[in-house]
Amino acid sequence: MPLLIAQPEGPPKQMYFTFTYQAYRENGEIVGISTFAYDVAPQVLARQEREAQREQLYALFMQAPAAICILGGDDLVYELVNPNYQDLFPGRALLGRSVLDALPEIAGHAVYQGFRAVYATGIAREEKTLLIPLARPSDGALEDRYFNYLQQARRDAHGRIDGVLVFAFEVTEQVRARQASEASARQLRDITDALPVLIGYLDRDEKYRFASEAYRAWFHQDPTALLGQPIRQVAGEIAYQNIRGYVAQALAGERVDFETAMPFRPDFAKVIRTTYVPDVQHGQVVGCYTLVFDITEQTEARRQVESLNQELAAINEELTATNEDLHESNTQLTRTNVDLDNFIYTASHDLKAPISNIEGLLYLLQEELPSAVIQDDAVGPVLTRMLDAVERFKRTIDHLTEVSKLQKEHAADAVAVNLAAVVEDVRQDLLPLLQATGAKLVVDVPALPAIQFSEKNLRSIVYNLLTNAVKYHSPARPPHVDVRAHVRPGHTVFEVHDNGLGIAPDQLPRLFGMFQRFHDHVEGSGIGLYMVKRMVENAGGRIEVHSQLGAGTTFFVFLPHTTPAGAAPFPAYRPS
Repeated sequence: MPLLIAQPEGPPKQMYFTFTYQAYRENGEIVGISTFAYDVAPQVLARQEREAQREQLYALFMQAPAAICILGGDDLVYELVNPNYQDLFPGRALLGRSVLDALPEIAGHAVYQGFRAVYATGIAREEKTLLIPLARPSDGALEDRYFNYLQQARRDAHGRIDGVLVFAFEVTEQVRARQASEASARQLRDITDALPVLIGYLDRDEKYRFASEAYRAWFHQDPTALLGQPIRQVAGEIAYQNIRGYVAQALAGERVDFETAMPFRPDFAKVIRTTYVPDVQHGQVVGCYTLVFDITEQTEARRQVESLNQELAAINEELTATNEDLHESNTQLTRTNVDLDNFIYTASHDLKAPISNIEGLLYLLQEELPSAVIQDDAVGPVLTRMLDAVERFKRTIDHLTEVSKLQKEHAADAVAVNLAAVVEDVRQDLLPLLQATGAKLVVDVPALPAIQFSEKNLRSIVYNLLTNAVKYHSPARPPHVDVRAHVRPGHTVFEVHDNGLGIAPDQLPRLFGMFQRFHDHVEGSGIGLYMVKRMVENAGGRIEVHSQLGAGTTFFVFLPHTTPAGAAPFPAYRPS
């Protein structure tokens, strides 16, 4: 009970007491009341302090820039959700619901397994750029999102774990930006490596920070080994003296174009046409881009043409000096000179065409260079021409047609499907293959609940697994395939067992990858199992595989099912 107690000196003091009243008796009769007062001010003030701290912590959580939630109890029920956390899941009610009830798509995912592990062990977990496929509010389709997570156990007053505190930051945009940057860098590397030109970048210290694949043939080193080496060391002292002035001009901010001989080694010399483009950032030159074309053959051809011109000129002079008796011969020689001049002009013209194309490739590269170069008025106007040239060199082979179709069918309508009927339908289609291989197919599919699935996709899954089980049989024994199905909570498990070649343990992690093939004696695209896994997971299921090399393989497909109350399951499979 709070009481305001007057003080001899100073203002009244707020006190807290617990009172106990007891009857006072004399000779068996109540003659008064005994009053016992206990000062509980320290306990009350401590409780108020705890409550104030709790309210302050609550306010801190609710106003924090991070996404924060508290999951309580064995079912990990949302007890606290701050606005930033709720914003991660628009349109979903979280408070008071278990995490699996609110986010069913994370069942079996690493993030949920992390929650359970922290709750079970009390050991904090941190995840960086964790990929979590989450349903979009607009259409329910799964969308890849990335998060940084910190999960910390919460303990009660007795030190027992009673919940999990979660700090989350969505980093989807940053991850996608990094992936795009890495893809762009790979594309740039592919382009530069495909061009017959030395492409590099020198920093202010004249050290290589980039070198294209063409450097390998000239300097007998992996281009990555050149990074950090000075151009003086790479080119050699004699060759460096021929270009040091041009390098200095470029690092002073001047674009430089020149041709020069480069005696790199006693047994290796080139004539090069070079362009240095300064890299100016924030008004400062931080390096330069180097493009080096080998014009050794063109230079030699030009020298030979010039020598031929000189010889022809000398012949013409001698013919002009002859007497009239040689007029007929002079006329013939003049005609010959005209023909030779035409030949020289044509040859020179033909030699200029490939040189012009090589110069075009210089400007093509600039299209892929940093924005500072792209914005350079001296570079921009020629970028389109270079892109066109690269496109003529590029050839594209599209291996993803089937995967693209699968992506378009990602949101295919799920219906109640009879698994036994689908298996029988596929078995009928495979009869020619079974007869050709002598394979024995044993089907044991009992009465099952309806599977909630796209009928077309389910047929494709069954067809792929049964076809693979027969095609990849061992030549040492007749093929034998067992097909079974049984029910687990929320799923129907479809199993395909074979006695085929089996899969090595080191190959299993790559089994469901795109374009993965482990046996070349059978035709295939390498995307069948990739597509099976995608179709199963897109429908909320999962697929597992157990295999022993030389003994056989078993696939377990967990398919979601739904049976309305009172509805009878589909009948069991009966061989026809």
